[in-house]
Amino acid sequence: MWGFLKEKSERMPCAWAVGALLCLCAIKVKFPTTDYMLSEWPRVVLILQSKGFEDIVGDLLTGLIAAYFFYVLIEVIPRLRKEKQTMDVLNRLVASVVDSYAKTHWFGHTMAITQVNLDLLTIDSLDRMIEEVKQDRPSFGKLKCALFTAHSRYSDFCSTLNLAASMGPERALQWLVLTDKIRLLVDNYEAHPASEDYDASHVYGSGRSEIDDTAADFLEYESALDGFMGSLQFGVLEYLEQARNWISSVPADDISNAPIDLSGDGNPVDG
Repeated sequence: MWGFLKEKSERMPCAWAVGALLCLCAIKVKFPTTDYMLSEWPRVVLILQSKGFEDIVGDLLTGLIAAYFFYVLIEVIPRLRKEKQTMDVLNRLVASVVDSYAKTHWFGHTMAITQVNLDLLTIDSLDRMIEEVKQDRPSFGKLKCALFTAHSRYSDFCSTLNLAASMGPERALQWLVLTDKIRLLVDNYEAHPASEDYDASHVYGSGRSEIDDTAADFLEYESALDGFMGSLQFGVLEYLEQARNWISSVPADDISNAPIDLSGDGNPVDG
């Protein structure tokens, strides 16, 4: 409820309203004056204790407090409700790719966005997935599932920038970064190397024992698939990093926003 006070622009009106309430209480209570005040500031004390001062200033302070109350009631609460609903829509879109990866959901791109599991969109869950993708040999199937859903949802990411922008420029910037990571991931959609004789199971699965893995055409296919795998790994990793930033509202200059690179041995490294 009071989360809106995290914004600097909202704290000042609240501070003025609280100050007005304290002043109103002080005026109505009429604290006893000291002998020093009576002897040194008799006219000031007379004015402060007068009925006219109490009525005029009291009414002004009451109006200020009432104005802030109605501002919260009419402006802030509906805005918070709208932001919550907007955030739910955007989070479901972000989680759609995460859900397909986590569950190896080959048909995740056909699933209604209302069926996406938002429980996966947590810091701990995303951290586990990020570490999983950073492995030398992450699950090729999981990466492909994330790619399929990213390809299906890319247009949705592009068309919902206005929703993110309605929540402020910082959220809009984060959404632009997320959309860019989706685009880079989707660039791999048609880059899967094709072969009439081999598929991914011959390189990463049990099918390797069924073929001659020293054949020149197989080695060429394996090299191409490894390159595709590395690019796919990089794309999914960067998306998961930005999905984590999205739900944790990490500042733009945070180190976790630094570019991610892949070393020659396939391990992702920062910097």
